[in-house]
Amino acid sequence: MLRQLSDRLHLDRPLAFVLANKVWQVLSGPITIALIIANFTLQEQGMYSGIISIIGIQSLFELGLLNVLIGQAGHEVPHFSEDRASDSDGSSESIKRMAELVRGSRRWFAIASMMFAALAFGIGFVTFRGTDAYGWQLPLVFVIPLSAIAVFLSPSIAILEGAGFRDDVYRNRLFQIVTGSLVVWTGLVLGCKLWVLVFSAAAQAGWMAYLTHWRYGAFFKKFLTVTQRPHNFSWRHDVVPIQWRSAIASIVFYMATGLFTVIVINFHSATEAAPLGMTLTIVAAIQMLALAWIQTKYPVVAAMHGALRREEAGTLWRQIAIASTGILVAGLGSLIALIAILPIAETWTSAALVPRFLSVAQVAMLGTGCVLNHAVAIQAFYVLSRRSSPLLAASTIGYGTVGIAVWLGGYWNGTNGLLLGYMAAMLLVAFPIHTVAYIKFRSTYRDPASE
Repeated sequence: MLRQLSDRLHLDRPLAFVLANKVWQVLSGPITIALIIANFTLQEQGMYSGIISIIGIQSLFELGLLNVLIGQAGHEVPHFSEDRASDSDGSSESIKRMAELVRGSRRWFAIASMMFAALAFGIGFVTFRGTDAYGWQLPLVFVIPLSAIAVFLSPSIAILEGAGFRDDVYRNRLFQIVTGSLVVWTGLVLGCKLWVLVFSAAAQAGWMAYLTHWRYGAFFKKFLTVTQRPHNFSWRHDVVPIQWRSAIASIVFYMATGLFTVIVINFHSATEAAPLGMTLTIVAAIQMLALAWIQTKYPVVAAMHGALRREEAGTLWRQIAIASTGILVAGLGSLIALIAILPIAETWTSAALVPRFLSVAQVAMLGTGCVLNHAVAIQAFYVLSRRSSPLLAASTIGYGTVGIAVWLGGYWNGTNGLLLGYMAAMLLVAFPIHTVAYIKFRSTYRDPASE
């Protein structure tokens, strides 16, 4: 029976590692939240969430390229596997194409990591200027360079994932999250305050460096020593046309959805941002758990399309899309129920719990936007799995509207205005536009490799 359940949910070994990661987040999250409530004032909690939001700017500088790299590497897997046995000098075209991916991605992300650090420092000092919170400057100075290292290493992780080493990639991420939680807990118990973010960033960068430069150092060295260029593949012609569209979509998406806490701190206060930041942490964990089904199968679906097994890929994608959406809805529903009973829980403890989280109505608005956002993400992942350019016009118009609504709403009415703007713009503009473009893509797309 367990095997049947596993087959129905498509629970393979890589997905098991991802689920273990998310289960750890679910189990460890309440401990982290309890320690934050016990050791931070409401304003310090807002500063903590604000720094996390600033660190999240690194996703902006990934420019959507990581998913492109996973898809590109996934498409090379069938050819790379065929050539590996006969190739001894790195002369096969698949070896050259992979070498081009490795070299090009490292050049791009070396620049991106430096740009991230510069912008994060600027936004951090502008956001927190004039606050009377104590002790945020030095933690920010240390956490940003450590996060920049993670940005630089991220394309190598993506290539490993696309190339079929998903077991090790997802195991490494599990070690990252467990180690990060442990160092945060230790730091909070010892009274290290915002320095716990530095400890967590150091753990993340350390595990990534281990995987890319120790565990798989020889794998990348083989490609970095290839001097010949592929005849039918180049970074400029095969990656950049997809990547720049992904970059624009990624920038618009981040400006619309990645700065909620920073918006409230800038226009209002860290104290008002505190419940938003805490609730977003929980919602993000639920979203990542739901996306686990998508992210772990995305390289598999990309490889299926590379092998022209399109019907099989489409069937698998529909099944995991339904499973991931169901998990998201169930998780958000559970969160709303838990927040609804917080007033009762307050009578059992001396801690003031209600002010630390959003209200039920606010979480409902946030959850509605998140479900629609998840549906758009599923569509976008499928388009990339077919090695096609993102639906740029739909993404730009949709999330551009969301961004305007979120920023104006946050300026006008703080957290309430921001969440109302997010829900309304996702419901009325972003989701409908992207869905229409996606349906058109599915009805008209033809894979050039099949012709």
